[in-house]
Amino acid sequence: MNKKCIGFIVLISVFSVQLTAQKTTAKNKQINSTLSSYEAYIDAHNETHLKEFIELVSIPSISSIPANKPDVDKAAAWIVHKLKAIGITTAQTIPTEGNPVVYGSWDKAPGKPTVLIYAHYDVQPVKESEWTIPPFSPVIKDGKIFGRGASDDKSGVLITIWAVEAMLRTDGKLPVNVKFIFDGEEEKGSPSFKGFLDKNKDLLKADFALNADGSQYSETTPSILMSLRGAAILEFTIQTANTDAHSGQFGGKTPNAAVALSQVIASFYTKDGNVAVEGFYDKVVPASLQEKEMIKKLPYDASRDMKVLGTTAETGDTAFSPLERIWYRPTLEIIGMQSGYTAAEGHANIIPGNAMARITCRLVNNQSGKEIIDLIVKHINKNLPVGARVTYKFSNGYTRPMKFPADTKAYHYVSDALFTIYGTQPLQTGHGGSIGPLIDINETLGIYAYSLGLQLADERKHAANEFFRLSSMRKGQLLYCYYLQHVADEESKLKNK
Repeated sequence: MNKKCIGFIVLISVFSVQLTAQKTTAKNKQINSTLSSYEAYIDAHNETHLKEFIELVSIPSISSIPANKPDVDKAAAWIVHKLKAIGITTAQTIPTEGNPVVYGSWDKAPGKPTVLIYAHYDVQPVKESEWTIPPFSPVIKDGKIFGRGASDDKSGVLITIWAVEAMLRTDGKLPVNVKFIFDGEEEKGSPSFKGFLDKNKDLLKADFALNADGSQYSETTPSILMSLRGAAILEFTIQTANTDAHSGQFGGKTPNAAVALSQVIASFYTKDGNVAVEGFYDKVVPASLQEKEMIKKLPYDASRDMKVLGTTAETGDTAFSPLERIWYRPTLEIIGMQSGYTAAEGHANIIPGNAMARITCRLVNNQSGKEIIDLIVKHINKNLPVGARVTYKFSNGYTRPMKFPADTKAYHYVSDALFTIYGTQPLQTGHGGSIGPLIDINETLGIYAYSLGLQLADERKHAANEFFRLSSMRKGQLLYCYYLQHVADEESKLKNK
């Protein structure tokens, strides 16, 4: 190749780099211009939004306790009022067999795509004695808001509403059509949600869906959820006598229900931490090579989790990495036990006549919740101590595992939005938990609800002193503003090709 030709190629290369840089700069300016107007609104209304956050978190919308039903309804009504206040005139509560779903839509962008946004307004129960503040009297401290549901998931409800508010107040319109569905039963398995979807398919038709009940890898590193484990729940009670017995009068010859329960629970596990229930692992599909490679790329520090939780050791099969165990292996966990006299004060010398335990199994691909529960029941019956009898309380449904594809437009729109706001490519992650409504949305509406939430792992969700970072409020609003505009822009380009 002669020098003139080489020089010409170099000149073309330099021009190409300059042109790419100019395009990138122009795009960044456009992004900054798009977001700056929304940013100004968000910052100007921060104090108002904080007051609203406190108001909503103050409502004890615990879905699993019947006595809190009026509070669940109150939270739903509060959200409807807020949606109407920002211009979502269709906002309403839609009755279900359980708690209502809050629905609202803005559909004034004909020819534009529709984005469905899911979150939930119900919260977990609390043990007030473990909290340093009253759980439903939120406190703002050290850049965080503390209170039950602050992170999971009233943050998701409010951030999405505030983002739409910023766009409507700034532009007078949205770049796409938006539909909100806020669940009132997620924390007890969303038993009525599938029925709600089935009855309202036409109302809920959408091109894309987002799940605001999600998290990011860290404050500075975004992530996209690629898999969920399923769930199956069982409660069983072991009875050894019709009543509690005097430990002095009957001790030494009377079966103890608490001991019997302990023996059954111990039989669930092998010494190396595996589940000993026969057939439990038979249908497990191992993590794929791609998933194992994904795990290797993650900057995961197992000691960080131990520090957050205050644990001193890890359990489980060490043939699998910690993240494999959390994301791609099934579990059998004891989530609650009750027996005997456990009041804070006093001392009752009794032999318990009954003892109860609750189990949650996290399931992976190819496992059936019903089959797993049947195996556990068979195991309990087989290992029941002499003199003990057992009764079962079954849940009204099972949550299946789910995986999300990375080769869809929907995935790339979420990925682009995260990259724009965080300045770094999102990691692909799994999640050991279950979000049944995402599966229901996929099965009923035919779309994947990719997670775009702002929760973080250390925010004590489901535990005492739950909190949410105030910095995530702002970031989340900008994230949703950009996403909605980005979807409109990209779909318009595809339409005009």
